[in-house]
Parts: sequence; structure tokens; C-alpha cells
Amino acid sequence: MLKNYFKVAWRNLWKHKLFTSVNVLGLSVGLICVILLLLAVQQIVSRDSLQQKMDRLYLLETGDKNGGTGDGNVFPLLDVLLQQYPEVESGTRINTWDSRWLIYKDKEANESITYVDAGFFDVFTFPLKYGHAVHALDNKQSIVLSEEVATKLFGNSDPTGQTISFDNKHQFTVTAVMKSIPTNSTIRPTVLLSNQHLTDDPEFKGIADWYNCFTREYVVLKPGTTATQLEKKLPQLIAQHFVKAAQDRYIYLLPFKSYPQKYGGFNFELYRYALSCIALFILLLVMINLINLNMAAAFARAREVGVRKVLGSGKGQVLLQFFIETGLVVFTAIVLGILGAWMLMPVFNDLFSSLALSETMLYNGYFIIVLLCAGVLLTLIAGGYPAIYLSSIQLANSIKGKLKAAPQKLHARQSLIIVQFVITVIFIAGSLIVKKQVYFMKNADVHFNKDNVLIVDLGLDFKDLPSAKGHVNYILSELKNNDEVKAVSIGRNVPGRYDENYNAYLPGDAAADANTVGLRQLSIDNGYLDVYQLKLLEGRNFSASMATDESAVIINKAAMKALGWASIEGKSLRAKGGDKAMPVIGVVDDYHYQSLAGKVEPLIHFYAGKTEMRIEEGFLSISIKPKDAPPVIAMLEKEFKGIPSRKAFTYNFADEIFNRQYQQIEGILSLISWFAIISVLIACAGIFALISLVARQRTKEIGIRKVLGSSVSGIVLLLSRDFLKLVIVAVFIATPIAWWAMHKWLQGFAYQVSLSVWIFILTGVLAILIALLTVSIQSIKAAVVNPVKSLRTE
Repeated sequence: MLKNYFKVAWRNLWKHKLFTSVNVLGLSVGLICVILLLLAVQQIVSRDSLQQKMDRLYLLETGDKNGGTGDGNVFPLLDVLLQQYPEVESGTRINTWDSRWLIYKDKEANESITYVDAGFFDVFTFPLKYGHAVHALDNKQSIVLSEEVATKLFGNSDPTGQTISFDNKHQFTVTAVMKSIPTNSTIRPTVLLSNQHLTDDPEFKGIADWYNCFTREYVVLKPGTTATQLEKKLPQLIAQHFVKAAQDRYIYLLPFKSYPQKYGGFNFELYRYALSCIALFILLLVMINLINLNMAAAFARAREVGVRKVLGSGKGQVLLQFFIETGLVVFTAIVLGILGAWMLMPVFNDLFSSLALSETMLYNGYFIIVLLCAGVLLTLIAGGYPAIYLSSIQLANSIKGKLKAAPQKLHARQSLIIVQFVITVIFIAGSLIVKKQVYFMKNADVHFNKDNVLIVDLGLDFKDLPSAKGHVNYILSELKNNDEVKAVSIGRNVPGRYDENYNAYLPGDAAADANTVGLRQLSIDNGYLDVYQLKLLEGRNFSASMATDESAVIINKAAMKALGWASIEGKSLRAKGGDKAMPVIGVVDDYHYQSLAGKVEPLIHFYAGKTEMRIEEGFLSISIKPKDAPPVIAMLEKEFKGIPSRKAFTYNFADEIFNRQYQQIEGILSLISWFAIISVLIACAGIFALISLVARQRTKEIGIRKVLGSSVSGIVLLLSRDFLKLVIVAVFIATPIAWWAMHKWLQGFAYQVSLSVWIFILTGVLAILIALLTVSIQSIKAAVVNPVKSLRTE
């Protein structure tokens, strides 16, 4: 008997191929979105689930008296905690300073180096593929590789005991290989070395004191110990060990599970709720759409249900038939949805690199169970609703094919339409507002020249550094002699890529205990202000001819305001704890060296010397108009190809580098825009189905009206106006919701667009026009039918 149900279901679906295809396609597209969103939520919820000591794992934060905090701390702190504080079970310091070329025989790989302590694997849980964690980092010459790096150099063989060289200079022995680390792990090292390499460096020793905060330090507390118990003892540690200038600091223990949220640059909590809500909305849309389409199809099957009842079928058998048909549609859509999600996963990862979905997540048993449960739920709701409705119709009406919805059922269908368009309007309004914010930030006046600056990345890993410096100095002289080149600068940073390098400063003549101002630090040459056309409000630029400028500084307007100065005349600054006063020789206007999501911070510029070759500094900036750039780029490419290096010559314009800061928000825009399009299509399919149902139910009425002289436009208006009323109601409901949601979102930006009324008016008009177009197509089709056919009885 069950086999017959499947046969009937398949025949019915195949008979209405177009209707079935629309149903499956719409459901599949919606499920692709839901699957990707659920995987993203899963990535957030399961973040750092690898760490077995998460409940006792903490980051040592540095705080100041103004309430500010940072994730860096003084390097010697951990040693004291491990030796003198019994609350601490284990700990490690993490420093990421550089990247090196790892060489094994004829293979090489450029990888970022993470310097850690021997207790790293006591703190963090990273399962090993080869080797043993206990003594993996005991020896200074030990090196631990990630599985990916080990595969690059050694293939699939066990590399433990093998020797790797750094730049053909330093030798290290592989002691362990970490298994592939999940993409949702906050810490994902590729190469581990001992911190002993840093402490042996005299230059590092000079900054690894009880003042400079640059090291991330993590501790695991002993079971039964709370963070509050240890924090109460830390003021005494500060008083005993920190230098006098740092005595006013605080040390806090931040739970490691809170670290990504606070310092990861990505609001994981916000996106967890936002993506969950969007997934729920899309799922609700496809469910409503499936119900509407099934209800529209059910009209043609009233006689079938009546005949089944005459032949003795009960309500349960009718339900089973509809469940099987709907289930075939739903589970076909789920399979297509999984396939579509697999194909679109790289695109999603490009939009949200912070989430980094992996294909293996699709095959996770729990996720498959969730999808199957969702499929069963959709089947029960979407298949059961029309079946119950048809089963409840009087037998005589079923045989005659007469369907007339009860008022409560009519209200239910109207409510479904309103819900669909509420969601659609919210998505449309959201995409318009996000687009407006992105356009504003990318086109706002940032008060520096970002349209006419060519930037060349000098980090090419030159094989012969002295020779490369000589060659690049020749390139610089060629640029300076080029009439199209206005100015040239070489430096470590360019706008949009400034280091997170801060320090506390106070006026040079102030007392040691005077209030300080936190300034972001930047080293520039004497060509930087000219290349980026930074406006000097007071004073002058650095000069290569003035030796005293090596100890001078230039600040921005925000720094002068923070210091409470009206002028820099006779003013100087000194670092907190330092005794060297640095004369302030200039003030530049505030410029947006970072995203407009944040305010312009107080900034101090140090003089790095006249413009000359410093390969280790990173970037060559050239002031030139884009139309004059091609011959200069060709010259640069030719010259740099003549310098032996491991990396290829690359260049960008300053606006391209600066706008990379908006990749995340542009990903949000793309996501919401696609969801808006999908929600429109799904809503249109649903309303199209319902207008088809209404047109069928009112076939004879339409025929009578035409016989009595009604025009096609009059009948179209008759069929359309009730649906348009529902869409207008949806617009009025959705507008305040969309305004509130986008207002809250915009609060995260220091510089934001206003929520103009025209955006919501345009959104409402678009929704109404989309609905009108959808309804009109079917209404016109019904209105032009020959009234003889409409009035014909069975």
C-alpha cells in the first residue's frame, strides 16, 4: 500500500512538472541560505571547542586608570606568576614577530613564526600528529610545525628528528607536528619556536622590561581557584616589580572565551544572533511559501480527496498521501540545498573570512540530523495544512470541486502573506542602508591623498639584501627624476595598515605624576606628508638637513586637543617613564588613517630619517596620478624583476589598500542583498500561488462580471487590491522594525549616515510594485479567460 502512495505522489508531481520545479527550486534556494547560515552559527558557537581547559584559561590584560585595557602585557610578568603565585597552574607567552623561509633540501615555505614558552601545550590543547607535547619545546633548537607546513616540506612522512634551516642560516630540529587546527580556533599557529630566541637578542632585552606591554600572556588557574582571588593579589605584584611610571596600571584576567569577542576584530556575539535570526526568517519564508503553493495546488485535488473519502479513505490516509508528496519535494530540495551550499561555500568564505566554513562541516552527523528534523517539520506543516483543510470539506463540495475558505483560514493565509512581506521589506531596507553606509565610508573625505598614491610592497624577501638596497636606491633616484612623480616615501605603514603601537605621553615640562595621554605611534620619513598631502596646521615637516629632527615629533590635531594645547609653540613631549623631551615641530590636520568605523585617534609621528632604502620598512609610496602611472609601473616592474627575490612584484593604489578595511561590511552588504533578492523571489512565488488560488475560486464570479460588462482592468483591480492591502500593512509593520534594527547597527560606527525617510519610502514602493507586478500577471490571465468557459458547469 505504501508503495502505491509513492507511485501516486510521483505521478502527481510529474504531472505538474512546472509547479513542482518552481516548488523545489524555491525551496532549494532558501535551504542553501539556511544551511550556510547555520554552519556559520555553528562555527561561532563551537569556537575554540578544542581547548580542554577553557573554564580555567585566562588572558592577562593590562588596564589603566581611565578604564582602558589592552591584550599585551610586560614580558617578565609570567615568570613571576609561575614562581610566586600558587593559584597559577601553567602559563605561556605568545609573540608573533616575523615570518621566515623554512628550507628542507630543495623545498621551502614562508611561514609566520609564533614564539612561545615550553608550557604552551600545557595551556592550549592542540593534538599532535607526530611527536610528544610534554618536551616538544624544551630545547631552544626545537621547532614544532603545523600539519599543513609539514606536508609542504616533508610530504606525508613523519618529519620528527629532521633538520630545517631558516634562510639557510639557523638550524632547527622538528620535534612535533600539530594536527590540522580547526578554522574556528582563535589561535592557529603554523610554526612554534621557543621564546629563548627572543631573550637572547640584545635588542629584545632592551624592551622586555617592566614597562613595555607587547606580549600576550595566558595562564591556567588551578582547579578551585577563581580569577578574582588572583586579581586581588596583583596590585602587590605591580608595586614590587613594575617601574615607577607603570605603577598606576592594573592587571585583569580575561576569560579566554571572551578574547575573540573583545580583541578579535569581529563581533561574534552580534553575528551569532543576527545570522540565527536571518536563518529563521529565511526558513519561515520557505515554509510559508511551501504552504501557499501546496494550498494553491490543493484546489485542483478537491475531487480526488472527495473520491478517496467515498471509497473509504480516512483523514489519516489523506494526510499520509500529502505528507509523502510534500516529503519528496522537501527532501529533494534538502539534497539540492546541501549540494548548492557546498558549491557556494568558497563564495561565502570570501565574504566572511573570519568564519571560514569547511566542507567537512556538511558531513557532520549532528548537522545532518538537524537538517533531517527540519525536513520532517517542513513536511508535517506544509503537507498537513492543505490535507487537513481538504479533509474537512463537506463530501458533496469535494466531489463538485467547490472550495471556499472559512474566515479563519482566510485570515491565516493573509497573515502568512503579511509575514512574508514584512521579512522582505526588512531585507530590502537593510540592504539599502548598508549600501549607503559603505558608499559613504568609501567616498568620504579622509583628509589625505588616497586616489593618487601608488604603493609598492617591498617585502619581497630579497635573496641578497645589500645588493637589493643598492638597486632600489637606483629606482628611487629614477622616480625622483621623473616629472610625473610628485613625491616619494618609504615606510613601514600606509593608511589603512597602521600598527597597533601605543604609548603614554605627557608634556615635556610636566611633573612625573601628571596626567598622560595615550598616543598611537608611527615612524615616517620626510616625504610622507608630501606623498599623502597631509595638511600642516602649524609648524613644519621633518627635514633631512636638520639633525635635531631625529629627536623631534609631529602630532595630529586630535593629540593636540587631548593634551589641551592651543599651540605647539615651545611645546615638547616625553614618554611616560622617560626623561628625554622631544620638541613638537608640527601639527597635521586629523586624517582617517583607519576605517571610518572608529574616530581619529591621537597620533604621534617620529622621524625615521630622510627618504632612503629601508627594505625592512615595508612599503614604497609614490605620489602620481593614475593616468600617468602605467609607464612608471612598467619601469618598476622591470627593475624589481631584476632583483633576486622569493616573492613577485606587486602594487596597489592607496584607495585599494584603505578600502580593504571595509571587506567585512561589504560582505554583510552582499549577504543581505542576496537575502533580499531571495526573499523577494520566495514572497513573489507565494503570492503568485495564492492569487492563482483566488482566481480559481472566483472563476464563475469573474465570468459573470465580464458578461455584465466589467473590463479587464476592473477585474485585475478586483483581484489585486486585497493583496496590495496586505503588502501595505506589511510595509507599515516592517518599517519601524527595520528602522530600529539599522539604527542599532549604525551605532557601531563613529561616522554614520542618517536614516533618511526616503529609504523607507523607496523600500515600501518597491515592495508594492513587486507585489503588483506578481499579482497582475495572474490577474490578467484570469481576466482574459472566455466567460463561456468560466460559467460552464460540470
